[in-house]
Amino acid sequence: MASTTDVIEALKYTYGSDQVEYLVNQEVVCWNMFQKMAKPVAGRGQFILPIMVKNPGAWTGLAEGGSLPSNLNPDTTEATFSLTEFAGLYNMSWKLLQDARNSKFAFQTALKMMEAGFRRRVLKLLNADLISDGLGKLAVMPAADNQTTITVDALPSVDLGMVVDLMDASDNNSKLADSATVTAIDTVNRTITISGSAPSGTAAGDYFVIQDTVSSSASYHTNGLLGIIDDADPPTPKGDFGGIDRGTAGNEFWESVVLDNSGTNRALTEDLMMQLEDNVREKGGASLNTYLSNLAVVRRYHDLLREDTYFAMGSPKAFNDGAGVGRDGGAQQKGKDGGDGRTIYRFSGKPWHVDPYFAANTIIGLDTKHFYIGHGENATPRPVSEIFDNTPFFRQTSNTTFEVAWYWQGDLLSDNPAAGAKIEDVAES
Repeated sequence: MASTTDVIEALKYTYGSDQVEYLVNQEVVCWNMFQKMAKPVAGRGQFILPIMVKNPGAWTGLAEGGSLPSNLNPDTTEATFSLTEFAGLYNMSWKLLQDARNSKFAFQTALKMMEAGFRRRVLKLLNADLISDGLGKLAVMPAADNQTTITVDALPSVDLGMVVDLMDASDNNSKLADSATVTAIDTVNRTITISGSAPSGTAAGDYFVIQDTVSSSASYHTNGLLGIIDDADPPTPKGDFGGIDRGTAGNEFWESVVLDNSGTNRALTEDLMMQLEDNVREKGGASLNTYLSNLAVVRRYHDLLREDTYFAMGSPKAFNDGAGVGRDGGAQQKGKDGGDGRTIYRFSGKPWHVDPYFAANTIIGLDTKHFYIGHGENATPRPVSEIFDNTPFFRQTSNTTFEVAWYWQGDLLSDNPAAGAKIEDVAES
């Protein structure tokens, strides 16, 4: 029979640094795509990234013996980022722990429950932050829907039992549903059912978030790709990315190119993709090395490739058995490809990554060398017992359970948002 100490040590091993890093790489598409930056060392408790606004020097033709050209001094600014703090709790019942001491099956079940819970809650929500616009949107409404079963425009990043707010997108403050519990999820039909009364006054763009994490004065979420790669500032209350106002004349260098169609979806074309590449090269001085979208958009890209397929006369055999997401290089090779959602699809030789929860009707292209995940002392979410001395792994509760507390500081940073570009209003059918 194992001791309680043995069980606790096994649970700790399940959440060892290497194991957590592996799980993050598997579950958070953006994580393995970006470089990591350790905690700030600038002395102001922030990440401070120097930005070159105006190149120095001068070069001009002149007459023999002519005057030297006037030198142009460099002009720089700095982007400043404060990390967002995250904390979480995970419960383990006394009965499960006691059974785990006496039964190999119960012991394995306890480990699987811990890992599955960590994947579905902590990592799923972290992923939702990194692919959102700074408000941590879990699902967005395509139109008004004043019912308790609400249709959203993409695969929702919610779980059963999660407590959420339905936010009014017109002010990012009013709650159309306050602390409602998710009681049902229909992934195929893209609906979420919530407890309580049906909301009223909803409109296109309203969205679900974790309860009490967005208000007129605060957003307790990281910056996200949709807010960074844009031609406007991230929405209030997230505010100016890196403290630089994109609406101020002279700060156009901090804007990304957005190819939209005024809200009307249109077919994906090769020309649109080429525009994306050209705009990043022209405005950001960068070269795209990654594309990111949801599954439906990739299916439309697959349609574009059909004109390149052909049949070879000869003995019958499987035709293009590498087609589709997850075959010969996609989801089945997560370990090989780093679990970053890479598929077999390419455009101009650049890999196309898929996040099933990514925004509807949207494609992002980026040069990942200019995007970073900044973090505090611990690179990944960790139990507080692994961070602070003399802190127990299990904490006593008022119920017949122990809880494990987690902590992380982090954010998504960039020194050149123009190294990414976005296509909006892409038809998914």
